[in-house]
Amino acid sequence: MKIIPKNKGRCILEVEELLEMSAWKDQDELVKIVNDSGASRKSYNEWLFPDIQSAEEFVLMYRLKYED
Repeated sequence: MKIIPKNKGRCILEVEELLEMSAWKDQDELVKIVNDSGASRKSYNEWLFPDIQSAEEFVLMYRLKYED
C-alpha cells in the first residue's frame, strides 16, 4: 500500500496488493475492507482519504489485523 499526497490535505491510497491477488474472493474481501474505511474509491486500486492521518491509520490497522 502506498500513500500519495494530494491537494487540500487529502491523499490517495494505492493498494498494489489488489493487483497481485489472483482469487476474486480475496480481491472482493480487500475491496470491502477499504470501502468500509469510509474512503471513496477512485479507480480499480485507488481510494481517496480525507487526510494522510486517516490513510496511515487504515494501513496500520490493516497490517496489524490481516497481514502475517
